[in-house]
Amino acid sequence: MEKAAIYHRPESEMAYLAGKNQFRVRLRTKHADVHQVEIIYGRLNRIKQQKLAADSEDMEIIRPNVEAMQCILKTDLYDYWEITIPVKVRERTQYLFHLIGDHDGELLYDAVNVRLYMADFLEKATPFNTPYYQNMFLMHSNPEWTKHTVWYQIMLDRFADGDENNEPLEKARWDFDKSTVTNFYGGDLQGVIDHLDYLDELGINGIKLSPIFASYSNQKNDPVDFYDLSYMFGSKELFREFVQKAHQHGMRVMVQLPLDRMSDMSLQWQDVQRLGAQSRFASWFKVRQFPVQIPSENEDPDKYYLTIDGNIHMPKLNLQSPTVQQYLLETARYWIETFDIDGWEILNADEIDQTFLNLMTQQMHSIKADFVVMGQYQYLPNGDLAKDYIDSANNVDFYTIMHEFFVTHQLSVTEMISRINDALMKNTVYTNQTLINEVESFVTPRLISECNGEEDLARAIIAFTFMQIGIPSFMYGTEVGVTGEDVPTNLAPMKWKDEEQSSSMLQFMKNAIAMRREYADLLNDGTLEWGQLSNKYRYFTLTREYDGQKLFCLFNFGYGSVKVVIPQNSEVVLSQNLMEDENKIAQNGFVILKV
Repeated sequence: MEKAAIYHRPESEMAYLAGKNQFRVRLRTKHADVHQVEIIYGRLNRIKQQKLAADSEDMEIIRPNVEAMQCILKTDLYDYWEITIPVKVRERTQYLFHLIGDHDGELLYDAVNVRLYMADFLEKATPFNTPYYQNMFLMHSNPEWTKHTVWYQIMLDRFADGDENNEPLEKARWDFDKSTVTNFYGGDLQGVIDHLDYLDELGINGIKLSPIFASYSNQKNDPVDFYDLSYMFGSKELFREFVQKAHQHGMRVMVQLPLDRMSDMSLQWQDVQRLGAQSRFASWFKVRQFPVQIPSENEDPDKYYLTIDGNIHMPKLNLQSPTVQQYLLETARYWIETFDIDGWEILNADEIDQTFLNLMTQQMHSIKADFVVMGQYQYLPNGDLAKDYIDSANNVDFYTIMHEFFVTHQLSVTEMISRINDALMKNTVYTNQTLINEVESFVTPRLISECNGEEDLARAIIAFTFMQIGIPSFMYGTEVGVTGEDVPTNLAPMKWKDEEQSSSMLQFMKNAIAMRREYADLLNDGTLEWGQLSNKYRYFTLTREYDGQKLFCLFNFGYGSVKVVIPQNSEVVLSQNLMEDENKIAQNGFVILKV
């Protein structure tokens, strides 16, 4: 057995509280190297003492517990083993790993060494320890509603224009398909309210809005005032009405929050430009030198002050400033207490101090217990997000893997499965359950465009995404065939005319969302098992199982058809390109069976 591959890290995604009196333990070994793993656990230190005092008749007889661990997932390099063991309040449980190979003996893995397994192992071992729990409060528990949510991302300016009295000064025609970073289409809150029944019929129960704050840009991610709502979207009274009506439709409302910047037209930045170092807001921004000047085209955009992605109109806020932190926390609190929103999505979360994110998350929870703070990341940290500093995040790994397998074909089936399994093992199950599986977003190309206009491929990707652990999310209009490449063409206006919509996409999305919501518990809490596959023909199977329910899936992304046998007592939950009379699935086809 390869000793260097054997690995366990206490108090991490490999060892964590999984419920009241339940502790989940995970072990990594080299792929196909270990035949069986047993965990030896209990009050092992007391057992040592017992052996030393073997002659005492009054000594309580304590024996170690021994249980077989299950190999839950495999990658091309490693196998991952897992088990849940009982733990008690105010008592540490010690544990060791007993590894059994096919041909080369047995090993004992403890906190300091990997050695040959011997009969007197306990006398020489240094066990791993569970944490000392004063109570069984589950740090990673998330609101139950998040598991059942399908997020629908809306850029307000592009979804629907419901009020002609709040139009921008210059407004493009709704059918004008040359979306730019500067043009406006007039979408507003009334437009969303007018289409809540449409979203309800689609099956949506989570609306994620682009920033709503006063701003001169169309995306509103450069706030002039965090307390003010953009007049282009309507009044604050209308926003309150929107949230209330969304809640009446069973929908949660999340708003994107650009915490780390303000507009160069904000009063705070204007004061810094006017008074320089003497401004009371001088410490609010990351100024490099006073007086503040606007860099020329040939100069470094960050020469005088730090900006967001080199955009001189978005000076970076100094989030280390207690005054700035207090201002942002108060504004975040204001929108929850006044309008009852359900979540914030923090833009650029990986560039924001984790201590501040943790403080913000705690304060938001103190206001509304089931509130969710989500981060938008470019590079997602491993481990337990909820334990560390935030509730949820976009699943960067998943999006990258999907792009490299389905779009660019960089990955084989085996490599794709290996990468997904590896990503799942980076986190606790609770973190995986809260990650947002985005098939597209405000900053990526549209899914259908990524698929070169092949709607059946896009539908197959959505079906695959809906079968994964985590929370699915897609952009407004994908259900009717809206396309677009990189920003800003991916932010085209919504198609509302029947003749412009893809009826097949719309019906499919209704069916897929209904399936996802019906089997939400299974798909978030259930096991994942990969089955038959072919790298040559690019097909694979997987099974999800939980609490007596089982879904079997076959996906075919090869050029030819794949034979499928549908059991008599099974039920087709969702399918595409399924030729039932021939028992075959064509290219970009799939079948999801309840068995």
